[in-house]
Amino acid sequence: MIVFDTLFIILIIYLFIYCAYQLFFYIKARNIEKYFEMQEKTRSIVVEKRKLCVVIWATNKDKGLDKLLSVLNNQSYSKENYEVHVVYQKDENDTSISRDFALGARIHNIQNPDYFSKDKALNLFLQKMIEEDKFDAYVFVGANRMVGEKYLENINKSLTNSCLLVGSKVCTNENPQLAKRIKESVINAYLKYVNRTNNVVRSIFELPFFVDGENFVITKDVLERIGYISIEDKDSELEFSLDLASNDIKSIYSPYIITAVDVKNYDFSSPTIKNKFTLFSHYFPLLIFKTSAFREFILFLLKPNSLIVLFSYILLLILSIYVPTHVAQKAVILLGAFLFINFLVSINVSKMQIKDIFWLMLYPICLSWQKLKLLINALTMRSIINSEYEEENVSSATINAIVNNGKKDCPCKLDLVSEDGMRKVVYREGNRFIITDSYLRMYDALVDMTYKLQTKGIVLKICQNCQHFATSPDGTLDCLNGKCQISQNEILIWNGCQYFYQVPHNVDN
Repeated sequence: MIVFDTLFIILIIYLFIYCAYQLFFYIKARNIEKYFEMQEKTRSIVVEKRKLCVVIWATNKDKGLDKLLSVLNNQSYSKENYEVHVVYQKDENDTSISRDFALGARIHNIQNPDYFSKDKALNLFLQKMIEEDKFDAYVFVGANRMVGEKYLENINKSLTNSCLLVGSKVCTNENPQLAKRIKESVINAYLKYVNRTNNVVRSIFELPFFVDGENFVITKDVLERIGYISIEDKDSELEFSLDLASNDIKSIYSPYIITAVDVKNYDFSSPTIKNKFTLFSHYFPLLIFKTSAFREFILFLLKPNSLIVLFSYILLLILSIYVPTHVAQKAVILLGAFLFINFLVSINVSKMQIKDIFWLMLYPICLSWQKLKLLINALTMRSIINSEYEEENVSSATINAIVNNGKKDCPCKLDLVSEDGMRKVVYREGNRFIITDSYLRMYDALVDMTYKLQTKGIVLKICQNCQHFATSPDGTLDCLNGKCQISQNEILIWNGCQYFYQVPHNVDN
């Protein structure tokens, strides 16, 4: 009972501290209009035209790349003051002609598997650019983002000496489906609310900001000082942000550097709780030696999201009802009133319309659903890898296949996985597992698996990789059918037979 009471008190205190912290930000947010007036005066002054290098990481799955390059090629910013470079991961099995230039951008094709990591490839590119000493700042944009024609002009107006600027984002939608339109409205309401009640306030105080790997700008001197970037995933971005702050490098939010992301590509993922606590434990002993801004940034790791606050309060409310004590009930009621006052104040300073408030109220539901989908996907893949359930329960199918390691044929299993309309293949041989990226077609997932195995000296002996195989388009996106030119039988792309003859491939080292 003592443990239970202690946990109850800790949770109550934690939420009260959260409310006080948020209320401080909301009160400061009343000065946002003055902040924007001052920013407009500063930005209207004629400034130096800096030389910008726009860097985009892309793969064959990024279908909006050319659209982004087209906009970047027609910026209001003078072309002599910027260059666009695409670091492109080109699959070895991609038979399309490699582009060295496209829509005003220089394409750097990466075919060596050793550099297929996003961070590895980008840092290799940056080393070359730094040596050339041509640019004053580097702009990183996601291949699935979209920008306006004044994007680079706004960056130049926002830049100061020795800084890293993190941009803002909005959500767009080209899909007429009702569910997509609702999702877009909910996300945009949330982004507007967070920008005015938190992000801009952090900019006013010049507090550190978490790096958005698909929309940030870093000056040359800062990049030379830190020596690398790390934007592989959310955990990498978090670690990079804290490393910057620990070295007294400003990473500031700028509401003028705006990118748009389609609702289908909106990323609801966040750094793992385990990684947050690991980093908190690592930096906590340094708090006494660092600036107040850095201390706030480290403690910011403990800030709960809207779901944690909502579910924590519901839990406290249920406990106070079923395990009633006079003190507990009064504390929960007082906390509820404090949370409600916080919400009213935040709505007031956010200057949101009634319809935006309605969509904002739906955000916890939207976030819960998206987090649940991410969890289900992660558990599904983990179950496949650990073989925690029977093969017939694997999403799609499990097939027996043959591989050749250069000496002999060996049996293996291929899990053909379908999740959220995307396809993956999991290769299993004993305790060995290899997983492909996600693709729209199972054909492309098998091509990826063939390549991954080939880099290890292994040949996957399925019909799709046979010289005697010919596809038979059936009018669907997921082309699964083909025909054997020897037996003349209709076959599936993952079948195998005694007539297998390998299609010749070359692997770049």
